[in-house]
Amino acid sequence: MNLFSGRATALDLAASARALSFQHSSEETVLAAEFHHIKTQFTPLLVPGLFGSGQHHWQTRWETAFGLPRLHQADWENPTPEEWDAALTQAIQQAEKPVLLIAHSLGAVLTMRWLTQHESSNVAGAFLVAPADIEHTTHPEASRINAFAPLSEAPSPVPVAMMASRNDQWLSNDRARLLAQRWQAEFTDAGLTGHVGSNDFLGLWSHGARTLISFVQRRLTTPAQ
Repeated sequence: MNLFSGRATALDLAASARALSFQHSSEETVLAAEFHHIKTQFTPLLVPGLFGSGQHHWQTRWETAFGLPRLHQADWENPTPEEWDAALTQAIQQAEKPVLLIAHSLGAVLTMRWLTQHESSNVAGAFLVAPADIEHTTHPEASRINAFAPLSEAPSPVPVAMMASRNDQWLSNDRARLLAQRWQAEFTDAGLTGHVGSNDFLGLWSHGARTLISFVQRRLTTPAQ
């Protein structure tokens, strides 16, 4: 810092940038180690919602940074419950370890539909982020997913955690808490993070990653246990 002006110098700013970069890379390394441990026990499966998860989506970051597999759908823009259900069924049946579903938006809705309509012995648990509230949202794209209504009312047969934002156009905070109660899911406030999606630029979204890791450590068990 310039002692006369009190302003940060170019050297100060460069040092701060390096420190921030190191902090981010150190955090990613720690999270990567935790996800590696999770993968020794479970098959994590990213379950995207409408339009898939774009370049800036946390699911895409997790896929790249932590090597998590992603569910693929034939049509991301015009989803049908039957086709999306079939793709999820196939992925779960092919998994060699108990599946940990990591779902966002319509993917979270699909996950809860699947869990309450299928035999779920090969699913260890589910992490639901910002489920799309088809029954109440006024989002302009809501008509694309109306076929997935109504939302499941039954409690989940496996441990579930949910994260939701306070300013999500697809899901109000009150409805998020009601759904979490209905599904018997642990609830974590995601803050003011919009729909927790591609347009919210959350980067690695370490808050979500740490919440998921804690949930797995506390609530999920492997067959050997």
